[in-house]
Amino acid sequence: MLDQTKLNQIWIDESTYITIIPDAAYNLEVWENTSGRDHRMARMDYKYHRDTFAGFIYRLCPDINLLQIHKIQKQINPFFDLEV
Repeated sequence: MLDQTKLNQIWIDESTYITIIPDAAYNLEVWENTSGRDHRMARMDYKYHRDTFAGFIYRLCPDINLLQIHKIQKQINPFFDLEV
């Protein structure tokens, strides 16, 4: 399993995590580690489309609930100086 302490990574579950790249056009990417290999599931421009984040994550991880999504957003927002 990947090192869960890497900078700019927020873990959703045991195999799925979010990376933050504040200066990129698509500054949020969702990755999945299966069979020891990482692959990008999706990416978005979080800074300008954060209001669609809940639906974005829910489509990728349908087992997640809104409280979990809110907690993830609270971890992401400091990278963009945003508040929930």
